[in-house]
Amino acid sequence: MLKKHKKNGCHRIINQKTGRLKLVKFYKDGNIHGQILYYWDNGQLRLTGQYVNMRRVGIWKTYDSIGKLIMEENYPPKEFKEIKQLIPRSI
Repeated sequence: MLKKHKKNGCHRIINQKTGRLKLVKFYKDGNIHGQILYYWDNGQLRLTGQYVNMRRVGIWKTYDSIGKLIMEENYPPKEFKEIKQLIPRSI
């Protein structure tokens, strides 16, 4: 069986209608990890943010089609610790 290739690094998507850049995102070991830039068809920035292991973190900004900031969201980093508590069974 062939191993599936995991994406790494920068990946760009071009809009087929306009020929302009549509999306820029970064991968690490097959997961979205790093900056993401998403553009309107007219070339204006639509969305920008940051991923860490497929989770949104930090400040995410959304713009309208003329480039005006319309929304800003903050995604705090999450702890990925799993806490297990063992409870003894009483007999």
